[in-house]
Amino acid sequence: MRASPPAHAWAPCLAMATLALATIGARADDHRTQVEQRVALTARLLADSSTTQRIAGSGSRDAVTHLESGRLHHALAADALQRGDVATARREVEEALRRLAQARRLAPDAQARQAAARQRYEQMLASLERLLVSWREHAGPAAADDGDRLAAMGLIDTARYFSSAGRAEDAVHTLTNAESHVLAGMNRTFRTREIDYTQRATNPAEEFQLELRRHQALSDLVPLALKELKPGAEAVTLIARYGDSSRGMVAQAVQLFEAGRAADALASLRQATQFVQRALGAAGVATPAPAGGTP
Repeated sequence: MRASPPAHAWAPCLAMATLALATIGARADDHRTQVEQRVALTARLLADSSTTQRIAGSGSRDAVTHLESGRLHHALAADALQRGDVATARREVEEALRRLAQARRLAPDAQARQAAARQRYEQMLASLERLLVSWREHAGPAAADDGDRLAAMGLIDTARYFSSAGRAEDAVHTLTNAESHVLAGMNRTFRTREIDYTQRATNPAEEFQLELRRHQALSDLVPLALKELKPGAEAVTLIARYGDSSRGMVAQAVQLFEAGRAADALASLRQATQFVQRALGAAGVATPAPAGGTP
């Protein structure tokens, strides 16, 4: 008959078994804690009256259905958790969160959407105003009677009215149409007229600021050209590379100007402008070279 091993021989095995059971228990506790946290999160989302009221008043039947389904699945998750059925609770709470997310998507926050549209409107308006100033300064008196310019200015006035009436999304849509007229008019002007780039500054600081404004006006034209002319993938890659080079030269120019090296700063800034002109050329917008420079 085989002898039983001494008691002390079982000690390591018992210790390992105890550790394994403790680890399993700890994992089960962590799992339950995660589910409890999700159930609590869902409860907070359902208690958010501003969101639930927005969904209920959205007019979207599907959004309301998803909201009510989310309430039901949350109740089932809480009940399962109370009964100790963690797996079911996890499944139900995940479905509740999914339903709530769908309801929120079907009933977007109108206030947040309007705020975003307002910000977009202000950015577009500032860009168009800079372009119109540049157009007038560079194209001469004839720009005042340009049909595209007049159309763009009329649309900008309409966009301002929409904005003042709280219709930011309509204002953005109107400015998008104005952008098309600005791009068409400036592109035509660049192709058919000799634009005056003669320096009129009376001192280095004024000259630097004048060149900086010219650079900014041309830079503002790049996204319009991309959107309206839709160049090919290779051209887009080239435009991005020219843009990176231009931004690097502008940063260098500002550093040189702040260091008191105005002549070197102007040279760097004009190089930056040449890179922008190359980007516009790649997009399909031809611009003449500034005096003393070769793009």
